[in-house]
Formats: sequence, structure tokens, C-alpha cells
Amino acid sequence: MKSLTQFILLITIVISSCTPDDVVTDGLAPIYGSFDDFSTLKTEAAKPYDNLGKIVTSGNYIYINEINKGIHVINNTNPANPVIEYFWNIIGNREFTINDGVLYADNGKHLLVIDISNPGSIALIKVIRDQYEVELKEEYPLDYTGWFDCYKPEQGLLLGWETKELTNPICRID
Repeated sequence: MKSLTQFILLITIVISSCTPDDVVTDGLAPIYGSFDDFSTLKTEAAKPYDNLGKIVTSGNYIYINEINKGIHVINNTNPANPVIEYFWNIIGNREFTINDGVLYADNGKHLLVIDISNPGSIALIKVIRDQYEVELKEEYPLDYTGWFDCYKPEQGLLLGWETKELTNPICRID
């Protein structure tokens, strides 16, 4: 009986210590930002288009959303030759409208009220908190094939992707 108990104990120890090896591979991991960090809200130099969304016109300007990144500002005074003047960096932005020199834009969670009377230097007027549900949709790195850590919206805004060594990744693009 003593040897049977020892045998069962030995088997239990062996089985409990057997775990599959972690799979470690290179891949992409999300870079997170805080919904409450407005330090990146600013006017930047014009940049190339990437993943476009909503378009709004106001006066001689056209405003085009760069999904989750901000808004392209295009001077359309001469419709035959529109000029991209600025990019307003508004991380998490998908929706916006303009009224009387004021931009109302989301950052994924909050409604931001922004003075755009000087398009070359926008200024945050007010934050109306928690106006939007955080979208629980899957986000993938664009133009990428391989393993990546899944984006988790509850951890913050998706700012981009970085190359990292991943342990047991479950998301993959083939």
C-alpha cells in the first residue's frame, strides 16, 4: 500500500509539472495610449492618406478623417488644385463635425470640443467624458502577414503596432 501511494504521488507530481512549452516568436504587438491623454492633440504638417473615413466640407475647406489617427485639412479655394495644408492629430478619431469654427470630434471614448479658428494651431476647449462606447471590434495590423498580439480595446487606444518577441500569440494573418 505504501508503494502504491508513493507511485500515485510520483505520477501526480510528474503530470502536474508537465506543461507544454511556451511558443515564442517574433510578431507585432499593439501600442496603447490612454483615452485621457490629450498631449498628442495638435496640428501637424500635411501627410499622405492611409485609411480614410468620413468627409466634411466647411467654407473653402475639406476635412477627411484618417481613421483612428485624425483629420486631413485641405484648402479647396481652387477646386482645380486642392492643397493639403495640415493634419490634425486626434488619436482614436472616427467621427467629427464642424460648426462655427469649432470641431466636435471623438477620440474613441470622449467627445472633444476643439477650437479650429486657427487651423495651423488647434486648441482643446473642452472634453465631454464617456460619450461613446469603446468599440469592441477586432483591429489588425495592415499590410502584415504573421503572428500578432490581439488588440484589446479595454487597454486603451490603438496607436500603432511594434515588432516584439511574443509568447503564445493567438492572432495570425496569413
